[in-house]
Amino acid sequence: MYDDHTIKVRRFLIAVSFLTAIFAAAGCESSNHSGQLSATLSTREGGQYAVRGIYDRDFSATGFDREAALGFNFIDSDTFDNFDKLAARGLRGFVWLGGYSNVTCSFREGDDWVRQNVSAIAGSPGIGAYFIDDEPDAAKCPRAPAQMKARSDLVKSIDPGPPTFLVTYKIDQIRLFAGTVDVLGLDGYPCSVAHGCDFSKIERQAAIADRLGIRYWGVIQAFGDDWYKLPTPDELHQQFVHWGSTKMEGYLVFAWHHPDGMHSLWLANHPRLQAQLAEENARSWAPPDEVALAPGLGTQRQ
Repeated sequence: MYDDHTIKVRRFLIAVSFLTAIFAAAGCESSNHSGQLSATLSTREGGQYAVRGIYDRDFSATGFDREAALGFNFIDSDTFDNFDKLAARGLRGFVWLGGYSNVTCSFREGDDWVRQNVSAIAGSPGIGAYFIDDEPDAAKCPRAPAQMKARSDLVKSIDPGPPTFLVTYKIDQIRLFAGTVDVLGLDGYPCSVAHGCDFSKIERQAAIADRLGIRYWGVIQAFGDDWYKLPTPDELHQQFVHWGSTKMEGYLVFAWHHPDGMHSLWLANHPRLQAQLAEENARSWAPPDEVALAPGLGTQRQ
């Protein structure tokens, strides 16, 4: 355990590093390639995860200056974004393709739209992945897994390099979406207002994905609303510790400015949470079989 003096020193150094990074990013020229991604997205680069993503753009002129300053390298993007600007900064975008409706059980954009828009950006070094859908529900739409597979195959036929992914939180549906895309994002958020933080949700999701032998990214909770509790910096850190003990290949943090109308709960308005994320993004992670949960980071069960 750290004594009070050590804790204060560490917090001061983290805050200084965070502010230094932001000011440095503001003066960065597009020729700065120091943060370029490795060719493969399935490994940890220099001890860091190769995929360090965040939902939403920030409020800087580019939409990603502050996020990049915190160490994120996977930036929430649409097909109309300038991927050359991302690539020039050593960043990549995960590209939202419009998603799927669990009401109509169909994609919001048709195949022709996908062909036209993906063809326009295919091959860009600034593309990191294609985001097929966020939380499709196979209980409401039994054909959803097959539809995800068909959409992923269509995208891969146009731009075969970047991986495709979807995000799911329903633990009983992981097996249904396994193999439909290249990577699954797992977003069983652990912290709620009513029950506190149950970090065992992370291990349960990862264990199923591991049994299925699929690639996956963890989705980190950095928001709150009427149901979900905004995590403290320590609770945010514990999420990383628990995810870091799994075989995840990277992570996406949700989200910079969510939910609408609840500004007090936005990550954008919480410098201490941003500072914690800067520390997590810079951390060197050991291989999963060498990561042990630190003392005092046990789960809090409902």
